Amino acid sequence: MKFLATSLITAWLVTYAVPVRSQQSGDQSDIPAEEYAIYAAVIGDMFAGEKVSFDSQTKVKTLVIVDRTVNNFFVAIAKEDEGSRMKKQFPSVSQETIDDYAAKNAKSHQLTKSFDLKLKYTLVPKEKIEQIFSSGLDGWGKFYKQFPDSGGYIGLSRAGLNSSGNQAIVYMEHSCGGLCGTGHYLLLVKNEQGWIVQNKFMAWIS
Repeated sequence: MKFLATSLITAWLVTYAVPVRSQQSGDQSDIPAEEYAIYAAVIGDMFAGEKVSFDSQTKVKTLVIVDRTVNNFFVAIAKEDEGSRMKKQFPSVSQETIDDYAAKNAKSHQLTKSFDLKLKYTLVPKEKIEQIFSSGLDGWGKFYKQFPDSGGYIGLSRAGLNSSGNQAIVYMEHSCGGLCGTGHYLLLVKNEQGWIVQNKFMAWIS
């Protein structure tokens, strides 16, 4: 089922996907280096050419990353089976990968400045994002004053992996305005050169 966020209410939810996350918070900061390598492949693909290559094509000088992992807020709203949707979109994905994704994303985890990216980035506390948008959609003006040339901000899930460590799934959401945002799932595989994005699909758009 396609789940496209098109109403103003949905746009509001997209804008506040990080602040109103129903996901239980945790204090974990033990995300392994392998997952940061996966994040680097995801960001390299989604921001190829240092721009928002999957949507607005906006040039990005400094990528803003929320400092806690996120999940797809709209899964609960749509009452979707997230694993079944992954299987439908990614026929080659293993159940191990899906199960690991679900287990890791049961709680929000702390991200650290361990990203090895070609693109300059800044890790912003979730609380700071909440503060910026405490007044509602007017917060976008404040956001872009603090983070010009950022193209918005992104949230990343934990990466689910199979037992062989050569397949992974990551969810990434991007918020850039009141009616500007997307959420994607990405399937990655590891070869001799490292992690590469094999396939991806858009879960929602505003």
